[in-house]
Amino acid sequence: NIGTDNFLGPLSTGKIESGTVGTGMIAKWLSRDGKSQGEPLKVGQIFVTRGTKKEPYNGIAGAGDIVTIAGIGGAVGDTITSAEGGITSPLKTPPLPPPTLSMTFGANDGPLGGTEGSNVTASALRTRLEKEILNNVTLKVTQCKTDVEKVDVFGRGEMQLGILIETLRREGFEFVVSPPKVLTVKNEESGQEEEPFEEVIIDVDAQHTGLIIDRLTGSRKGALIEIKEAEGKARLIFSVSTRGLLGFGPEARAATHGSAIINSTFANMGPHLGNLGGLSPGKLVSMEKGKSTAYALYNIQDRGTLFIEAGQEVYSGMVIGEHSRPGDLEVNPCKAKRVTNVRSTSADEKLTIAPPRRNTIEELIAYMGPDEMMEITPKNVRLRKAVLDSNVRSKLGKAARQKVK
Repeated sequence: NIGTDNFLGPLSTGKIESGTVGTGMIAKWLSRDGKSQGEPLKVGQIFVTRGTKKEPYNGIAGAGDIVTIAGIGGAVGDTITSAEGGITSPLKTPPLPPPTLSMTFGANDGPLGGTEGSNVTASALRTRLEKEILNNVTLKVTQCKTDVEKVDVFGRGEMQLGILIETLRREGFEFVVSPPKVLTVKNEESGQEEEPFEEVIIDVDAQHTGLIIDRLTGSRKGALIEIKEAEGKARLIFSVSTRGLLGFGPEARAATHGSAIINSTFANMGPHLGNLGGLSPGKLVSMEKGKSTAYALYNIQDRGTLFIEAGQEVYSGMVIGEHSRPGDLEVNPCKAKRVTNVRSTSADEKLTIAPPRRNTIEELIAYMGPDEMMEITPKNVRLRKAVLDSNVRSKLGKAARQKVK
């Protein structure tokens, strides 16, 4: 593993296969493919891990020790050797699994942009993401091809990207992210499109095995490879496409009352499975800007499930709930009750509004539609349409339907 320190420079963590290393030794790195190598540099310091902390080690580390070396550099899978009398070819290391998902990060351009965060510019976000890849080698950041103000972030699943988004949110960043895109490749021999597949290992109570199998082998088109049961527990092993896994974690934990433990690793690239089925839920979209009122939400809640509560700031194009029917429905959550001096039996009637559904970042990553974005601030996580103007959205939707025809 690699990392960086503001005072010590590059950090390299690994196991010593042979020989010894100590502070002040002159060493260099060899690339995993053997085609390049680093300049001879002095080992600045050696650390060992004690629990969750790194402690300086002043002795000589030998074969079998796992240490962190400061000052040499290199990438994951490279070999560090002595500059004089060391080996000339790198050690064999397993290949790194490729990224499976990508999301586009950009500055918050919504009506409430810049009101809740301390880091709100695109340049600050790009600088922070570029710093992140120095310590998190499984991430990749590139310039967005369609918008110079945005960057594409590549990761190995919705959980990793969700952790990154939550970390940035807690650091005071305010930004928007696009729906996840599964990275596909074209097979040069067959010419067919291929998508990533993952091996999924699930440990769950035996009473929930049927539910897990049904959820993964149904519309998600997963394949059950192996099942083991012992002492009321079951271990299920599946082969599932990355697309099929989107949103499965929160769904499985809710269905099994938190007893499901899910682990997944990249397995291989396989034939594209086509449409995975399932209808995309419609959304309740705000058509006004302002503060939501209890009177308006009371009347809207019959149309679906609400994501907001009374007194919350909303704006045109913001998703405030899930529609009970397919297709989006524009509503006015800011509508106030008309004031009149005419008394009626229902004038003082208490309005009862169901508690809103609170979605986590990981849930929203899979829940977002292709025409939506997630707005992240230190105080709120909102779902909104990528195009806020309803007239422009309707024109784009009509053009897309005509193109399909």
